[in-house]
Amino acid sequence: MRFRSRLTLVFGLFAFLLCTLFAILLAESLTTVEDEIVSSLLRQEASYLLSRHQESPEQLVMPDLNQLRGYLSGQPNLPQWLEPLDTGFHQTEEYHVLVQNLGTDQRIYLVYDEASGMLDRHEVSLWLILALLVLLVSAVGLGLGFYQASVLARPINKLAAQVQTVNTDDPEIIPLPGDDEIGLLSRAYADLVERLGLFIQREKAFTRYASHELMTPVSIINSNLELLQNENVDAEMRDRAIGRLQQATKHMQRQIEIFLMLAREDQLEASLQPLDWNSLWDTVRGQFPNVTLALNISCEPEVFVNEAVVQAILFNILSNVVKHGSPQRDAIDARLALTADSLEIANAVSRADQPGASSYGFGLEINKKLCEAVGWRFATREENGEFIVTVDFDAVADENEFLKDERQP
Repeated sequence: MRFRSRLTLVFGLFAFLLCTLFAILLAESLTTVEDEIVSSLLRQEASYLLSRHQESPEQLVMPDLNQLRGYLSGQPNLPQWLEPLDTGFHQTEEYHVLVQNLGTDQRIYLVYDEASGMLDRHEVSLWLILALLVLLVSAVGLGLGFYQASVLARPINKLAAQVQTVNTDDPEIIPLPGDDEIGLLSRAYADLVERLGLFIQREKAFTRYASHELMTPVSIINSNLELLQNENVDAEMRDRAIGRLQQATKHMQRQIEIFLMLAREDQLEASLQPLDWNSLWDTVRGQFPNVTLALNISCEPEVFVNEAVVQAILFNILSNVVKHGSPQRDAIDARLALTADSLEIANAVSRADQPGASSYGFGLEINKKLCEAVGWRFATREENGEFIVTVDFDAVADENEFLKDERQP
């Protein structure tokens, strides 16, 4: 059953039950009021007869009306069913009876015929009116329920239509206005779709990174494998081919490690030990023997980040330096400056590589993602014929201080 039908039925059922309860309470209230009125009438009549009897017992006349009749004990017209009644009020389905002592051995019996009362005479009409009232209010409740359900279902249907027509290439949902629960739900859906869009973008970027960055080492591996399969290749060329295979394999391994880090960027946690910068420089020089790296270290900051992450960032930067840093591949110069809160790497670029950072492939985008994963800021710029990459540690300075304090005895 749809939401609109359920809400309509709930409104109608509630109105029916409420009105039925009101009708029953009204009928019971009228009966109670009638009983109180009859009891008061019998008391007043008994008080009047008692005073008349005290003034002149011989002239006491008992009431003889359609609704009210009076009897004296011992008289022949006294109905037999009244004789065993005790003093006080008595009620049956048809009569209200008051038995009162006259101060002697006599008693008076006042009998009110309820069947002749106004309420009983109009009982059928009263219940008919109450039934019509129940039906009328139930119909109004159904109408209000249908209207309110339509008002509530309209934004839900609109939101559902947006969800069903979301473009998977560029997912977007426009939140509905309003501070009610439906508006809150639409904003939650919009936020979810936005996060899914970012996830799709990351997945596409990951595929783009992998296909681009792994293409070169795969090509090198294929070409050198073909060279090794040639029987006419001498030993020196075989050694060179094996060396290129090893270098391409190491490069591919680094790229795969980078992609795995990006895939679990939400799980990159701070290292328990500070980064060993000397070991890092030795590793970098060993991996890039053709790059002359001039180090300018004013301070070695205590950075509690996994060394593999920093290696991946530096290797990716220097790989771009090797690719784009100089037309002379055998002698590539780069300078590195390390301060307490930043790391900067600069290299001269040829005129052909100067149009912009986009010419440096996806390595810069990968570095930006890695820096975001550990809370660093990554920036690039071109200045005076140099391409400069800056990694700012300020974003994790507070976290590093906290970790240092935690480790101090």
